[in-house]
Amino acid sequence: MAAGKEAWSLEDLVDFEVAVHRSTEIDPKVGREVREGLRDGKLKGFPVEERRWGLKRWLESKPSSNVGRRVVSVTKLMGFGLLVFTFLAGVGVVRGLVTDFSYTEGGELIQARGFNIWVFLAATLGIQWLLLIGGILSFVLIRRWSGGLGWLREGMAGLLRKFSPQVDSSAWDSLLRAKAQQRGALVWRLGRIAQLGGVGFNLGLLAGLFGMLWFTKVGFYWESSLPQFGEESLQSTSKMISIPWGGNGVSDWSVVNAEDGVSVDVSRAPESSGLVISPRELASRDWQMFFFPALIIWGLIVRVLFWVMTVFKERQALARIDFQDLEHRKLWRELSRVEREVTIEGPSDGVVLLDVGGLNLEAEKIRPFLLQELRVNPEKSYTVGVMDSTEERESWEAMRKAPCGVVLLVEGW
Repeated sequence: MAAGKEAWSLEDLVDFEVAVHRSTEIDPKVGREVREGLRDGKLKGFPVEERRWGLKRWLESKPSSNVGRRVVSVTKLMGFGLLVFTFLAGVGVVRGLVTDFSYTEGGELIQARGFNIWVFLAATLGIQWLLLIGGILSFVLIRRWSGGLGWLREGMAGLLRKFSPQVDSSAWDSLLRAKAQQRGALVWRLGRIAQLGGVGFNLGLLAGLFGMLWFTKVGFYWESSLPQFGEESLQSTSKMISIPWGGNGVSDWSVVNAEDGVSVDVSRAPESSGLVISPRELASRDWQMFFFPALIIWGLIVRVLFWVMTVFKERQALARIDFQDLEHRKLWRELSRVEREVTIEGPSDGVVLLDVGGLNLEAEKIRPFLLQELRVNPEKSYTVGVMDSTEERESWEAMRKAPCGVVLLVEGW
């Protein structure tokens, strides 16, 4: 038996739970292998690792049901489907945020299309962070208080059960509802799928923003009718968001008030650049250089980090499974039960001859009779019943080790 942690995968865990709830029958050969491995003592002092190793040997002896492989395949398919769906949703969100607006410049009314900066921040990062924080709180609090999974994981668990009908309800309860460690493995896999959806959504936001800026002429604006959402607030917000990449927000812009209460970002074009760029186009480029790193750092990278964390937590949960459910303990007791074995050295027909009362018959004289009639061989002879405590104590020790038991020699009257 190799020392160290026995590697379990999610596929193994699902197969094990299904097998346990179907039958706990033990192959005698596997039972002997496990008991011999335990006697080797390489994991002595590590009872959890002994149990993980022994139950893994039991699982490997069972016919493969492929249930675990199907469940894992369904989780991968769910993750891919959610990634594609959220990517398209991210593209759609950016496309839907483009609005038509008008403003005056040099006394001329100009019609344009663009993103309201506040609405864009709220729809892409604000709501996403609210959902992320709410999901974390619900997962921590609901799991602690009620043992639930949270609404998102409950929904994904329902889909997983629907597409994996081979797993009966008792096995699902062990995988999703039990208090033991194996529950965490599948729960973190569901969390991993959810974070993959977040990754897809942010990739969709970046792709949608790039497409709108590349293929269409759009700008950025904000409503100046509400003072709290004016220039000063927007500058402070942009500076705070740009802290991770050492930026200073979007500071080189001023406000042009329009007749309808709309403000448009305008920057001063550098006189020595030699470029023919309108002030509004230059300001839009400043916002582009702000939004792309903002979406990457506060959206995509955060989701990738959470996804990596869920992968690590899933592996950690699999490495900590101690198999302490009632069914697991029953199976382990049967698998690792101690059996008393007698090792016979020398002839297997030996008996202890007890001379009751001291008839003083020599063993060699009655050996032929015992061999012919009883087919046993008197290996040792003791006199009992004559008040000799030392010899009686020796006879008791000899009787315990006698391969074929005891023959009593008594007077026939």
